[in-house]
Amino acid sequence: MNKQLKIWLLLLFTLTFSKAEVKDVIVFFDGSTAIALIDSIEFDSLKYIDRDTGDTLRIAKKEAYFVYNDFGRMFYYSPSSYLRMEFLEEYGGYIRTVNEDTIYYDRIYFDRKMIRPKVALYHENEDLPFIKLPFQDIHFVRADGSILKKSVRNGFYTSLISFSIATVLKINSKYRDGAFFGSAVWSGVKSILPGFKPLENGKQYHSFTFITPSATIAWMLFDLIFDRRTQYFRPMERDIIFPRSMYKFSINTILNRQIEKIQYRRNEKRKEKEAEEAKKKQSLY
Repeated sequence: MNKQLKIWLLLLFTLTFSKAEVKDVIVFFDGSTAIALIDSIEFDSLKYIDRDTGDTLRIAKKEAYFVYNDFGRMFYYSPSSYLRMEFLEEYGGYIRTVNEDTIYYDRIYFDRKMIRPKVALYHENEDLPFIKLPFQDIHFVRADGSILKKSVRNGFYTSLISFSIATVLKINSKYRDGAFFGSAVWSGVKSILPGFKPLENGKQYHSFTFITPSATIAWMLFDLIFDRRTQYFRPMERDIIFPRSMYKFSINTILNRQIEKIQYRRNEKRKEKEAEEAKKKQSLY
């Protein structure tokens, strides 16, 4: 009887797992997805079999937001996904899960692991302050109103860049007109120094007292109108895309990527050279 029971259990186990198919999911920046079987992930590309068509496809890794399977395994996080996680970790807010549950938190932490990554939600003044849930259960995270301090920061950097460009153009103009370089530099710098006296007609405002607040207000309106507080992760349904793209432009990311490409090419050339030298040594014996 025990032997027969073991045989039946073995058959049941075999049938269950033979029918189970691991689905790999590629999430693109607009929230569209591809159900796939990942073949390989290389330095700058991703090769997979599309389960809908059976075609073998290759895409640039920069086209994917992130890649995971339904057993909790992460294959790839894009730089944009990391930047959005870093942004959210600065603020409180709430999350909406794919099951349409809403959970509020004071701080959020992403562990960024490749195997069953979790998200920790911290609640102040509670006996059990931390709640953990799978990263793949999160549809979106919305930061609270404290995000407006980011608009202030963006406004400051926008005005700083504007002042810098204006100063360089002013210096270049004076220098091309025949002024000495030192005189041209002083003229350019003096034009953006804080002034306390109104100009002739009293209607002009100095750049530091006008451009910076204006840039800050513009960033606040931009963030609120386009809902920059909300960061999307797993789509609710396959046919429903995100309200906006989750791609995030970053100069640092682009520069780091170019450095990685140079290092990768150097390593590949070094490996090729070592392989050629190894072949030459083998041919001598």
